Amino acid sequence: MWTKRIGYITEPRKLVDYFLSVGQFHDYLIGSFSYDSQSASLRLTIEEDCLAESHSNEPALVWDLECQGVTNFRMQDMEGLSRWWIYEVLYDGTTCQFQLVNGYFSFSAESFKLGIPHKPTTEGHPAITRLQYDYFLQEFEAGMNVDETAFRFETDNQDILRYIGYSGNEEPYWAGLSDLPDGGRFKTANELFEAKIYDGQSLKERWSEINIYSIHSLPLDDWLSCVPHSVETHVYEPDDEYGLYINGVELDGFIDEDGKPCPSCGKAPCYLDDYDEHFCPYCNSWMTEDLWDRDEVHYFEKRPLEPELLWKPNKMLRFCQVQFLHGEKFYSYYCPDQTINKGDWVEVSVGKQAVKKDVQVVAIFTAPADRPPYPLDKIKTVLGKSREWSEMIAEKLENLLTHGHICDLSEEKIPADSSIAYDLLKTPVGNFWLELDGQPIKMSVIAHYPNLEDTYFVEGSYHLKPFEPDFTDFKRLSICTDIDFRTARLIDNLGGEHQYGNNWQVGDYDIGIVAHPYSYDEEEVDENVLGIPYFREWIEDYQHLPCFSVAWKYYTSDKDLSIWFNV
Repeated sequence: MWTKRIGYITEPRKLVDYFLSVGQFHDYLIGSFSYDSQSASLRLTIEEDCLAESHSNEPALVWDLECQGVTNFRMQDMEGLSRWWIYEVLYDGTTCQFQLVNGYFSFSAESFKLGIPHKPTTEGHPAITRLQYDYFLQEFEAGMNVDETAFRFETDNQDILRYIGYSGNEEPYWAGLSDLPDGGRFKTANELFEAKIYDGQSLKERWSEINIYSIHSLPLDDWLSCVPHSVETHVYEPDDEYGLYINGVELDGFIDEDGKPCPSCGKAPCYLDDYDEHFCPYCNSWMTEDLWDRDEVHYFEKRPLEPELLWKPNKMLRFCQVQFLHGEKFYSYYCPDQTINKGDWVEVSVGKQAVKKDVQVVAIFTAPADRPPYPLDKIKTVLGKSREWSEMIAEKLENLLTHGHICDLSEEKIPADSSIAYDLLKTPVGNFWLELDGQPIKMSVIAHYPNLEDTYFVEGSYHLKPFEPDFTDFKRLSICTDIDFRTARLIDNLGGEHQYGNNWQVGDYDIGIVAHPYSYDEEEVDENVLGIPYFREWIEDYQHLPCFSVAWKYYTSDKDLSIWFNV
């Protein structure tokens, strides 16, 4: 069934962003396809998998893609199928590749036109604000990721939030706003929950009146979904009412004691009304095998869901993509912070050692909880927005300005004495210094000022190298600055023989920074995520030569080669 359009996307950049926003159509279907080589045109439709979506009677959404000026069309391993299951759609602004579960096809086109369907209704998912008492008490007693819980009684005014928490002190459990004038501390969780400090009653007695707004500074649904929990999967079925609690969240369903036991753990399965399926919450698996419908040529897999997400299978989670080095692969992180947008700099943890790094967000997108871009038990969460650049380098810069030997070339064009060991170079555009393995080191400075009538005039260029280059333990030699290149616009790379770096427009200035490799393959240098070069290997044969060069002038044009000729 065709669905109403709400608009069309034709701009390549917007099309790239849209593909990311819908998870690159992962697990969608190609409903129809036609390619005319004589007219160089292509048309196809992309459909929701109605079998994997909610059980409503809404029609499946349909996107239509029309392309003109099609060239380089390739197709592989797709014969005999009338519909194709999409793994992902990749698009770089010119070339589009549909990677399918079986085979692929790709093409280039002069124009793309994607019709966006209108979704007739949006299923509402009210925020989760309640947890089953026994489950929450177990989590609270463990003190894991429950440092502060914000809640409100139903009778409280809307401007009131109450807090309880765990701090790890001698009396680790605490309560904020209550009958106690200054709050209270308790040795055990039971003491806190049974203390009659809320209008003469305890939390345990008033638990049915409580709405939880956040735990560990996260909304309750995010806390359930995205942090480690201290107790095993908790399943509870009340004796006096229909319902099921899994990890503290109430669901419509029941424990099916007469059902086929889980083949893995042998426990009775649970049945969920919303899914009309049996599953084992302990093994995180559905009790239904994958299906292959040969008549409809629909391949689909009913994936097990994270147990803490079973209460909201179609919940849309927010993710971001980051890129650690320009031109390299993208990495996805869970990003619940709604204030983080494309282009922002954020702090993330990297690798098994969870090293913290600052990186720029290149895309924001959402995906259903049951179809994340990476398994939810493995994907990492954005730690937050990066600090301001001035704040990040403030202590180190203040120490250099206060106690270091400064080469001050910021006020006038004067020569620098290369025989002096400097800690800091001051220029009209900012300060620069060298760091060995993260620690500032002494450096020598040479300054050069071309004549105004020179063809490739710059206001100043500066050559820096370590004053004592005999390093015994080398890991990394970097040039550092208080200029915030995170807000700069990259103009071009300044690569050439024995130079490796970039130049940027920073306000009214054109600023270039390069490193000078001298080996045959010049592989001793690399660049960080900002494009600023550094030495990752130190070759003693060239240690007496300049390591870094900085040049600047007032910006005139991206085609101006003056910076390139002066670094």
